[in-house]
Amino acid sequence: MNPKQLKSLFPALALPMILSSGALKADVPNVVADIAPVHSLVSMVMDGVGEPKLLVPQNMTPHHYSMRPSEAKALQEADLVVYVGHDMSPWLEPLFETVAASADTLDLSEVDGVLQLAYREGPVFDDHEGHDHEEEGHDDHDDH
Repeated sequence: MNPKQLKSLFPALALPMILSSGALKADVPNVVADIAPVHSLVSMVMDGVGEPKLLVPQNMTPHHYSMRPSEAKALQEADLVVYVGHDMSPWLEPLFETVAASADTLDLSEVDGVLQLAYREGPVFDDHEGHDHEEEGHDDHDDH
């Protein structure tokens, strides 16, 4: 995500925090991000204000993830939960009605300007010339 896209994402991230924090409240909002890439983006937006909590540790896959009590507590105390989207994190949405019932949520797939790419199978690599290629069956680099 380039800086221009990040700046356009800021209002979507800031609005729920502003609305939930109140005009005179000086506390830093408790923000939880579902996965590491989202956590990184939210960290950049919150730079100098606070640090979001990461829900799914970097070494874990959300597909087979079992939440620990400390992560459930982070959701319970959250003012805002930022997640990659309902299609990518369907396991998280039921928790918004139970564990994180008092939190505002931000589904990044619903933010204007977010480009959703089609699902691709198999490993993809970058040839350092700005071209992504499927790993199998692409040996011809002379055409680039």
